[in-house]
Amino acid sequence: MNPYRSAFYERQAEWHHYEGVDDVRARHEKRIPYYDWYTKGWLPEDKSSPVLDIGCGSGQFLYFMRSKGYSNLLGLDLDPIQTEIGKQLGLDTRRMAIEDHFANDTQTYGLVAMLDIIEHFTREELFPLLETVVSRLRPGGRLLVSVPNAESPHAARAIYADITHEIAFTPTSLEEMFFCHHLKLVALRDPWPAPISPARKAYRAMSDVMRKAEGMKLRLLGFDSPKYWSSVIWAVAEKPLAAKSEKQA
Repeated sequence: MNPYRSAFYERQAEWHHYEGVDDVRARHEKRIPYYDWYTKGWLPEDKSSPVLDIGCGSGQFLYFMRSKGYSNLLGLDLDPIQTEIGKQLGLDTRRMAIEDHFANDTQTYGLVAMLDIIEHFTREELFPLLETVVSRLRPGGRLLVSVPNAESPHAARAIYADITHEIAFTPTSLEEMFFCHHLKLVALRDPWPAPISPARKAYRAMSDVMRKAEGMKLRLLGFDSPKYWSSVIWAVAEKPLAAKSEKQA
């Protein structure tokens, strides 16, 4: 295991320079419109559906989900300070390793979020972890991820921005990963710039024009143009409602 993983991620509150619960709450509030855009059309219809956030930090995604009316929320993280802050915000955030949780929990989930998480594992670690995650998804349940986008012009920045990153993904390799775990890719999203205000909508429109121009230049030079330009991509995959063998029976 990468020795920097525990050294860094057990002290994330210190790295983020949190200044107490009110400071964290204000930061979470600012994230809400971004998460709303990133996950548009992807969340469970049933707001009582169990949701698990792996690597929840101080509960930023859970805070957003609660603001949307979801009530059955659980987050896991290794940082004791962040999980305690989450608790003070009224969230069920627990300091617990993923393996320990799954060893003692029989819950199945309608949504599992692994945001900026799976790139921190080696392939040898990630395969059994995702096998377990998928086994705990309900039929029709979804896995929500955000990962470094290796096709982005800023791919190197995303990949090497964190001392604990092990891998990155292209849209194709991400879909291949889901396929290996019998998940169906539902959608990918290019998250930046997020059109969360009139000014940012204009910024995104301008960015789209510039990206098309840059893509044309790349094609003229004999290179493929990225479909997703952001240094991070968001994706959602779904567990089939029934196994093929069950459908054929």
